[in-house]
Amino acid sequence: ASDMIIDEASPDNMNVVHPCAAGLDVHKLSITASVRVWKGCGEDGEVTTRTFPAKARGFAEMADWLSGRKVTAAAMEAAGIYWEAPLDALEAAGIRVLVLNAQHVKQIRGRKTDVGDSVWLARVCQFGLARPSLVLPKRYRELRALSRHRRQAAEDRARFRNRAHKLVDRAGLRVGGVLSDIFGTNGRRILDGLAEGAPAEDILAGLSSHVTRKRADLEGVLSLELSPHARTALKDLLDQHDRAERAVADCERTLHSELSKTREGAQSLRLLQTIPGIGAAAAGAILAELGPDIGVFASHAHCAAWAGLCPGNNESGGRRRSGRARKGNPALRRVLVECAHAASRTKDCQFHSHFRALRARKSYKQAVFATAHKLIRVIHAVLKNRRPYADPGTDCQEIMARRNAPRWIRMMTDYGIEYPAAGPAATQPA
Repeated sequence: ASDMIIDEASPDNMNVVHPCAAGLDVHKLSITASVRVWKGCGEDGEVTTRTFPAKARGFAEMADWLSGRKVTAAAMEAAGIYWEAPLDALEAAGIRVLVLNAQHVKQIRGRKTDVGDSVWLARVCQFGLARPSLVLPKRYRELRALSRHRRQAAEDRARFRNRAHKLVDRAGLRVGGVLSDIFGTNGRRILDGLAEGAPAEDILAGLSSHVTRKRADLEGVLSLELSPHARTALKDLLDQHDRAERAVADCERTLHSELSKTREGAQSLRLLQTIPGIGAAAAGAILAELGPDIGVFASHAHCAAWAGLCPGNNESGGRRRSGRARKGNPALRRVLVECAHAASRTKDCQFHSHFRALRARKSYKQAVFATAHKLIRVIHAVLKNRRPYADPGTDCQEIMARRNAPRWIRMMTDYGIEYPAAGPAATQPA
């Protein structure tokens, strides 16, 4: 048999989804757009290419050019953050935009140019060769950016706390060894006094009665002084910590205000907070990532896969390989893992027993990850049914024991281990 060489410009024999489609290769300063017009079965498509500047004027010119050529849909890769501005411009012009995963439309090695990429994307769009990614409405994309900024501010706040703690420890002022939280009410008074260079007597006089039993220890800790350079650095760290804390509060307030403007959004916030482990801040972050309509996910399994919380499928030749979870939505997965930590410590709920049952045979991280997987499925059900969470009272540890007890008893019998018919523990083998 002879080899068959298939050229990119071969006649079109596939099902046409969009007779006139466009492909956009988006860069920081330019956009290469190609329009592909289907001429009929067995005919070569007509391709026209043009480059536009990635500026406001270029976006408007590109939208007018595509509209003038009767383009009904355009495809581009979801690479970086440069796709959002062209998306808004084309949607305003009434053109459907397909944002595609770059791995799903990767070009053949050795044939990559800006024009080639745009022509290939136009072909992918015209024949529906790739599934478009989920793109939230513009309002929710902005709320998602605000939620992620809030998380970054919270991480900065924790970073400044750790640096301040390290600074005073380096100077020999082991305040953290006496107070459990040096950024609590009394701890902050001590840090402010140290930053201002106040005498130890004045700092101790300003503390509340909660630390009366620790006053002697604090006197010993504050017998040392910070150097002028250390005081300057500590004052700057405290100022940055306060700015980050205000940013976190402002972001949370704005996020909840925007989500509560609609009746559905306010109801969703209340429903999510009925689930163990999910507070007000986490509920706002989850809604900002999932969007206004949970119905875009066909099932709870699709929602979990989109969040990157379900096991991966990797099987070849009948062998199961590594089931490593895919990337998914990193921001949503991070929030859900944190909520799973809290839910696993909430007693009298299914997440607590589920975590403990998994912890008996898996690592801590694996058990928390699996608990987060269960949590996202519950979130999908709560938002879809529009009903508050009601714990089913399932004891996963009991289920595991009932399932494995016959095997355990059989193994004990095989190894000659005597066990009582009813009792808390088995005796040692004779």
